[in-house]
Amino acid sequence: MTMRERPLTLGELHAAAIGDPDASTVVVVLHGRDMSGADLAPFAHSLGVPAYFIFPDAPLATARGRSWWPVDAEARMRRISDGPMDLSAMDPAGRADARGQLAGLLAPFAERRCVLVGFSQGGMLAMDHVLHGGRADALVLLSSTRIAFADWQPRLVRLAGLPMLIAHGHADAELAFTAGEGLRDAALEGGAQVQWLPFEGGHEIPLVVWRGLRQFLRRLI
Repeated sequence: MTMRERPLTLGELHAAAIGDPDASTVVVVLHGRDMSGADLAPFAHSLGVPAYFIFPDAPLATARGRSWWPVDAEARMRRISDGPMDLSAMDPAGRADARGQLAGLLAPFAERRCVLVGFSQGGMLAMDHVLHGGRADALVLLSSTRIAFADWQPRLVRLAGLPMLIAHGHADAELAFTAGEGLRDAALEGGAQVQWLPFEGGHEIPLVVWRGLRQFLRRLI
C-alpha cells in the first residue's frame, strides 16, 4: 500500500509528512547540510514501520540545498583539506535558533512517542536539542559528530536511559570515524542505551544502516 504523503508547515518549518497522521509514533528525520527533507523521504516508504514520518526542510538556503545553521564554506573546505573532520570544538552560530525551530516543529506531537533521526548536520542538531532539554523518546544519529562539546559534556546526564542508534562509516571522508566513536562514547557516558553500528562505507546511509534503523524502530513500536 502506498503511504499517504502531503506537505505541511510545523512552527516555522516546511515539511513533508508521510504515513498515518494519527499513528502513536512520530518519526522526525533531519537531513544534512546541502540536502532537503525530500532527499530522505523515500525511507518512510521503504521502512515498513507504522509511524507518522516528518521530513522538515532546514531554514537556510545553500547553493545545493539547505542548512540548519550558517556554514562558512571556505573555512569548511580548509578544514576538510586536512582530512575528515571532528567538530567537537566548533560552536556554530545559529544552533540555538535551530533548536527553537525544531522545538516548534515538535510541539504538536507532545502527547505521542517521538523518535528523532538525524543525518550528519541533522544528527548534530538532534543531539543538541535533547541535551538542551528538548523532548525525544529515542534518538538516531547517522554519520554525525559532537559539536560545542564543552557545552554538551555537563548536559550528557539528560541522555540517561534514552534508546539511541549511532552509525558511522569507517571510510567517511567528511566526518572522521573517530568523531563517530566520540559521539558514541559521549552517549555512553551520559547513560544512554546505545546501539553502535559501524559500517564499511563513507558519508552515507547504506543498506546495513537502513536495516539497523528499521529494526531499531520496530523494537520501539
